[in-house]
Amino acid sequence: MILRIKTLKRLFLKFLKNIEQINTSFSFLLIALWACTSSSLGMAEDILRVGVVAFPSGAADPHRSVSVFSTYTWSPTFETLTTFTDDGELIGELATDWKQLEPNLWTFSLRKDAVFSNGRPFTAHDVAWSFNYLRTPHGLTAAVNRDLAVIESATAIDDHTVSIKTKIPSAVLPRLMAPLYFVEPDHWEKVGPDQFAFEPIGTGPFTISKWQEGKVTYKANPQSWRPPIIEGIEILLLPEVTTRLQALLTGRVDVAIGMGPDDSDFLQSVGGRIHQRQSIDAMSITLVIEEGRPAADIRVRRALNYAVDKDAIADVLLNGYTKPATQGAVRGLFGYDPDLKSYPYDPEKARALLKEADYEDGFSLDVEVITGSNASDSAIYQLVASNLADVNVELRVMRIPTSQMVRIILQGQWRGDGFSQIFGSWPSFEPLRTIRLHSCANPTPWFCDEQITPTIQAAKSAISLEDRLLLTQKVLRFYHDQATTILLHEVPLLDGVTARVANYAPNKGKINYETISLEN
Repeated sequence: MILRIKTLKRLFLKFLKNIEQINTSFSFLLIALWACTSSSLGMAEDILRVGVVAFPSGAADPHRSVSVFSTYTWSPTFETLTTFTDDGELIGELATDWKQLEPNLWTFSLRKDAVFSNGRPFTAHDVAWSFNYLRTPHGLTAAVNRDLAVIESATAIDDHTVSIKTKIPSAVLPRLMAPLYFVEPDHWEKVGPDQFAFEPIGTGPFTISKWQEGKVTYKANPQSWRPPIIEGIEILLLPEVTTRLQALLTGRVDVAIGMGPDDSDFLQSVGGRIHQRQSIDAMSITLVIEEGRPAADIRVRRALNYAVDKDAIADVLLNGYTKPATQGAVRGLFGYDPDLKSYPYDPEKARALLKEADYEDGFSLDVEVITGSNASDSAIYQLVASNLADVNVELRVMRIPTSQMVRIILQGQWRGDGFSQIFGSWPSFEPLRTIRLHSCANPTPWFCDEQITPTIQAAKSAISLEDRLLLTQKVLRFYHDQATTILLHEVPLLDGVTARVANYAPNKGKINYETISLEN
């Protein structure tokens, strides 16, 4: 009987989710039929068109952001010392290998065939220049500095070997190199950062021809050590998922980043497909844990986690494209603890814990959330609210734009009892970067427990990767047991790809632009 009720409940959730699609499904069907019977808007040329959610605010100044959205526009032109495969393996890009000579000293060997698009060879002196620049008054404002604060100095040993000294031991230093894109220093100093942002020179497989408000145009760089197959790229700013889907169906773009789990049928109708990448983020509702709030009681926090049906989110609302989150990291991430399990859906246990904490009569929970940026997020919050109502907790959702999350994260100006937040891993793909925000190290903490501080610090200064891994897992177990957030699901990464795109196989955060070919 219980299983039958659960089945009926999930069918009803699926029905509710499908209702959201009714207003758009018919129009998309017409678009798909039109796309199948008409010409493709002049798409025969050898140009890859990509629709993305956001552009970096600093145009082509790669120091201005470490957002994953920035990499889609910067990585065709600029390169880093290291990068990651989609499975999370750390590999070289401009670096060929690296060694830890002492706890605080590393050397990186560089490619000998890398050149800037103006013909100037890329050398270790350019690497040293970049780190020195980041210590100038203007360089100190660069967003990438937060990830590179551990570095004390960089010195060119010869043209293709650079020595990097750290302030404290850092077993993950090669991972920290991933967000630093290298610019051509002479051109940078000649034109200045503002002009460089629109006349960039890098070592990547493409050069930027034109940066416009809603479109960036690239052409192939034949001097690149990894010359591309196609002639060029156009990256289009398409913030809404419905707009990106429409662009795919009409042939306006060949690839769209960030599609929904329900878009597969539409794409298949025109010969396209959904490409799923490995998840890098875990979605949660972060709780403000302050004296006087219900979440100050650990029994309440655990009850909230037991009350939410995370399997229904993953299997029904997200079409089985993901799994419930078990910790502040996702599967395949460095430091992920495979022994941790998701809090199971157990409303009875949730009610018992709330009764034990003297909240049997319930309470209200005001939560600020961002909707529209992740798949089915509105439906997910509706399900969470319904689940919590079953244990007499009223979830009052306050929708906010993405820009206002800065107010919460950096300024500590939350207006309720919690807020939506991802446990992100970009760009180093290790969880301590985000955990810092959930600790006493945050100037405006929503959770501060000094007993975990020494473990976090020990993990950050660990000499060996093995020690760093074990300490990171210990930190993740602490936060799991403390239930500082309502852990929901691993965020699925779904890209829409049309039939004309061959060899689409992106790495983490980077599209393999140079190996893609187009079948016209």
